[in-house]
Amino acid sequence: MILGIKGEKNSGKTSLIEKLLAAIDRKVIVIKSSSHDKFDEEGKDTWRYRKAGAKAAIIVGGETACYSSMSMEEAIIMAKKMHPDLIIIEGYEKVKGDVIIRPDESVEEVLKMISLKRKKIEIFVDGKKLPLNDFIAELFYKTIKAMLSTLKDGEGKEIDIIIND
Repeated sequence: MILGIKGEKNSGKTSLIEKLLAAIDRKVIVIKSSSHDKFDEEGKDTWRYRKAGAKAAIIVGGETACYSSMSMEEAIIMAKKMHPDLIIIEGYEKVKGDVIIRPDESVEEVLKMISLKRKKIEIFVDGKKLPLNDFIAELFYKTIKAMLSTLKDGEGKEIDIIIND
């Protein structure tokens, strides 16, 4: 589920997100949509990497990381690969989501609007989610789990399978 929080600067978006994070005991990823187009400075390392041909650069310092050169769609795809229960997108113009709210909503109202129920299986092809009816979803889930259970260390709570053509 993606929750978009849309509002102007200093309208309370970040405060609402902080309250939601305190109220939700689940895995949540927040994407901040900014009006600034660029964070790289010309001549700096990450700018030079991208100029030389890197698709993106990940900068890590201590416990903080920043991903350079990513569209909103790519950020959402990357967030989904981390298997969150909820993705929150904060911003003004580029906010997307299954549910879009304003920052003046109460935490209780927002919690009623969103679903934190995780699906047993989701399949993405080139970043787009494939719609699965209940029968097909259950078939994929049971078949993949059964095949993996025959492998050493093949059982787990979260399983990523990447197929590259």
